[in-house]
Amino acid sequence: MRKFLAIVGVTALIAAACGGGSEGGSGTVDAGECPVGALDGASGTVDLVIWETLVGEPLSTMEKIVTDYNASQDKVNVRLENQGVSYEEIQRKFNTAIRSGDLGGLVVAEDTQTQFLADSGVIVPAAACAEADNYDLDQFLPVVRNFYSVDGVVQPAASNLSTGVMYYNREHLTRAGLNPDDPPGTLDELKEAAQAIKDAGVTDKPFVMVLQPWFMEHWLTGAGTTLVNNDNGRSDLATESTYDNPDTLKIYEWLADMNDSGLLNAVPGTEGQVDHYFAMALENASITIETSTAISTVNAVLEGTLDPSELGLDVGELPAIDIDVDVAAYPGISEPGKIQSGGGAFYIPNTNSDEVIAAAWDFMKFFNEASTQATWMQGATYLPWNEAAYDEQSVKDWEANTRPGRWLSVAVEEIENTNPDFPGPLIGPFTDVRSAIRKSLEDLLLGSTSPQDAMTQASDAITEALGRYSEENF
Repeated sequence: MRKFLAIVGVTALIAAACGGGSEGGSGTVDAGECPVGALDGASGTVDLVIWETLVGEPLSTMEKIVTDYNASQDKVNVRLENQGVSYEEIQRKFNTAIRSGDLGGLVVAEDTQTQFLADSGVIVPAAACAEADNYDLDQFLPVVRNFYSVDGVVQPAASNLSTGVMYYNREHLTRAGLNPDDPPGTLDELKEAAQAIKDAGVTDKPFVMVLQPWFMEHWLTGAGTTLVNNDNGRSDLATESTYDNPDTLKIYEWLADMNDSGLLNAVPGTEGQVDHYFAMALENASITIETSTAISTVNAVLEGTLDPSELGLDVGELPAIDIDVDVAAYPGISEPGKIQSGGGAFYIPNTNSDEVIAAAWDFMKFFNEASTQATWMQGATYLPWNEAAYDEQSVKDWEANTRPGRWLSVAVEEIENTNPDFPGPLIGPFTDVRSAIRKSLEDLLLGSTSPQDAMTQASDAITEALGRYSEENF
């Protein structure tokens, strides 16, 4: 029962952990939007509330960073305010609060919200603060700057950078006669490995996949394929879908084949879904794909060092879950590790006082320092967007000598090899777009819709959502 409780809590926690123009900052910005000097004239300490959805190791690490920042100066007091355990929850709270202007001093939103937040008119672009403060945005990874830019203007002040990786059971591959040091790197290789595992009687459905639409974004971006028109929404507002294309069809046909061959356990992509983690933890599956952010929590679980209170469990210490898990590059259409940026980002609302806006920017500068980013990486297993953080000796030692460091280095390499000129789609109604893709995946794998029809129906729904967004906002 204790092991079952551990798995229940762990899988819920991991599920919570986890997605224009040229290089960010090149567009026109108004430095007056960001009153960076307002702290100088503030009377007393300025309270800064951060809206977040952090849990587990990321939450513990952020609490440490906040404590360190508060102790480093006496002008600002930062306080974390949890808004749930998913980006969907915090976005709903944000959307509701826009009308009243009662927003946190910093809001951590999902990567899908960049275009919407820029269009909302309630965000201070980070590029404006950088301009006002003579702050160099070029210290940050080009692909991430571009990913979070609209018309060449960087919007968020920091990034919770993550991407997709593959988690697999080394023992299962070995029992199937496969080399666990050479895991599958493409979709075709993944099918071959799953078939070998099934034929060896190791697991019945070796590949478990929660039907999350961001997996499709990674596959398409990795292949250099757009999801929407106007250069994936980068050269102008996206108005039509390009989802109906040969690469999407190839993926849908592969998924359908995996499903028909009994190699895939397709799990509905509902909010807070954890069944794919259950399958891996209970060894009913051998391979899954998920966010790199889960690495810190997975490692803590395997080592039996996770505080059960972080899982909301009223038990003593948690036992280690004894499975031989490893991490490899995200399997691509034609080669491994072809992905896009993901995760979340810190946005500064302009609905607060000048002092709070200045306080938010000041904390963001502290958060973006290489040493702080190194702490964030090692504790939360989010990737730094400050390039200098990767040169910190503590990061080099951690990557070389620890299991989570070795695992996360896989994601680091993926980000380093991502094309900065093709960072991923920029879409206003991204929530609606993802809903359309999720429905098509469920129709394909849990229903009886053909790959062609599922793809076409999703593409039509995406175009409809883009049209509504344009009409309602412009």
